[in-house]
Amino acid sequence: MAERQITYLTDALIITCIVQASQADNVVKAAQNVGAQGATVTYARGTGVRERMGLMGVAIDEQKEMVRIIVSEEQADRVFEAMYLAGELDKPGMGIMFMNKLDRIATYIPEEVLSGAEKPKGKAPAKKRKTATRRPAAKTKKAKK
Repeated sequence: MAERQITYLTDALIITCIVQASQADNVVKAAQNVGAQGATVTYARGTGVRERMGLMGVAIDEQKEMVRIIVSEEQADRVFEAMYLAGELDKPGMGIMFMNKLDRIATYIPEEVLSGAEKPKGKAPAKKRKTATRRPAAKTKKAKK
């Protein structure tokens, strides 16, 4: 049996955008148009701000959609801005978004993509980045019956 490896990706962030129901598609399309690869959309219900915003005469639906997108550091600002504008977060009560640094990501990456990432293209970058490392997967013991 071939030795299994885990490829860890670093230098990545996760963008979380919580918007009004039916706005997630616009946010995802905007992110993909500037280079994001994919997104996870979940449904949620909001509380708290609704009561305060009602005082200002703005009706806020409690049904929300939450969009999460993992991006590289290079893409982060561009994708964040596109999502913000598409979700109309510059208007009262439309939602909120934030970005967090990820320590490590693990998923399947085709061998040809990994070998292409390990080969330097042209000049070496001024700042050396750790983007992918491979480690043997932890071995598991079979339970005795």
